[in-house]
Amino acid sequence: MENLSAELMALFALALDLPERWFDDKLGHHMTNLCANWYFPLAAEPLPNQYRKGPHTDWGSLTVLYQDDAGGLEVLDKSGAWVDVPCIPGSYVINIGDLMAVWTNDRWVSTMHRVVASGERMNQPRVSIPFFHQPNYDAVVECLPSCQGPENPPKFLPVSSGEWLQQKV
Repeated sequence: MENLSAELMALFALALDLPERWFDDKLGHHMTNLCANWYFPLAAEPLPNQYRKGPHTDWGSLTVLYQDDAGGLEVLDKSGAWVDVPCIPGSYVINIGDLMAVWTNDRWVSTMHRVVASGERMNQPRVSIPFFHQPNYDAVVECLPSCQGPENPPKFLPVSSGEWLQQKV
């Protein structure tokens, strides 16, 4: 997961018109977190607006997510509609995190997502394993040069990855 995240960050750099290894010095002693989430099967239909995991964004730079075939993951699209994220065997879901939104001046926004319980699979357990990629504690996250200009000044104050995480916790 560390290597995959580093390669994704290199691809992000290229997509943002930066040198391929621009993020490397911010990731050498990253503070990632790997979780295993187990969702209980439901015995009855959920109440209105009841979720297995409520709407949220992830705090770091990116998240690499493995999910089983129980379904339920949805992302909010630009029109404000919730869209199902299908489970494709052997694949991962990649979410943009809050710190990438800061780095890109909201050019890339953090992925709002939730887990719903509905349909025939709600009475089975659900497993997801997210790898929350968080840059070095002392990495300064500030608007990238390629994401700002006279008509697009930085929207966020610079913050260290560690300070950001402490504020979120």
